[in-house]
Amino acid sequence: MYAAAVGTWNAQDQKCLLAAASHANTELDFASLDDATGRMEDHATEARCVFVPHDANLTAIVSRLRQRASLLTVPVIAVVSHPSELLYRTAFASGADDALVSGDRGGMTRRLANLRACTPKEYPAREQGLALVASADIGLRRTLGQSLRRAGFDVAYASDARSLIEVARAPRALALVVATETFPPLGGEAAVRSARTAAQRPNLPAMIVPDDGSATRSSGDMPYDADGKLLCFAEEVMSRDATDVRASSRLAYPTICAFRPAGVLQATYGLSHNISREGCFIRTLDAPKPKTELWLELRASESEHTVHLRGEVVWRREPGAVGATPFGFGLRLLPDHCPPTDLAQYVAGYDALRQKLVHGS
Repeated sequence: MYAAAVGTWNAQDQKCLLAAASHANTELDFASLDDATGRMEDHATEARCVFVPHDANLTAIVSRLRQRASLLTVPVIAVVSHPSELLYRTAFASGADDALVSGDRGGMTRRLANLRACTPKEYPAREQGLALVASADIGLRRTLGQSLRRAGFDVAYASDARSLIEVARAPRALALVVATETFPPLGGEAAVRSARTAAQRPNLPAMIVPDDGSATRSSGDMPYDADGKLLCFAEEVMSRDATDVRASSRLAYPTICAFRPAGVLQATYGLSHNISREGCFIRTLDAPKPKTELWLELRASESEHTVHLRGEVVWRREPGAVGATPFGFGLRLLPDHCPPTDLAQYVAGYDALRQKLVHGS
């Protein structure tokens, strides 16, 4: 197992990382990003990860890391100063796969041990099809493209209407289109119509995104896709031929949450990815084993109330996998075990969020 700690670290975090690496039998380097990427290539047959401090430019670090196809699935763990909604959402929206609170040596050790236990996989050939990213901004094209590449898609780019039509008419069929709101000359909706016409596919899956990510910001300087809509859109496209046993649809809803096995006092923090009436998916590299009964605390959607729920882990996505679904676990709620008032608030919040999305408000 190899880990790189990129950026500037205080003495406490250095000490915690070194102790965690020692306990998890992991080789740890404090290095620049350029040195770290080179060393990770040298450790390609081992499990790997990157730690980044909260005050570093996480978006830029992840972007440079993901430019190498061989490092697309290497987990990035952000170390934040405290467990707040803004810090966790910003860390994950910037490309982190997990976030830890500064000084949490136990959390660092568990994540390294979990990663070490996973069998490293070579980056496989992509099988999800071709995604078209249409944006006049090269930085946003790169960011959106990296997210879709990591989800398993090949990606083609268009910076203007002519290149968009050329890609859509190419022999290889498109799987989806992502266009920015102000794509020249007539905007995102016109770009989607042009792509569908050129591809002769009126139902080609498409998504229009804001040019500056402003629609995804709840507070502070939140990076693009802070609400996880792009990943959820990619998941939906990839799973259209699969059977979904949920009675209700999944809705993107990122909020900090705390979970712990039943009866355990110390909680682990994660970020919810999507929710349904029946359960939710939590992003973390410290996913419990399937069939584990969990106690979960999170803020109900469209509410300021924190709810306490209970459920069972039904599956988890481990490091090394390629796809739109991030690392973490799926939790099925156990209604008979949940406090009735809390469960009712959770369901009401889900219904309110669904109505908001339906009406576009």
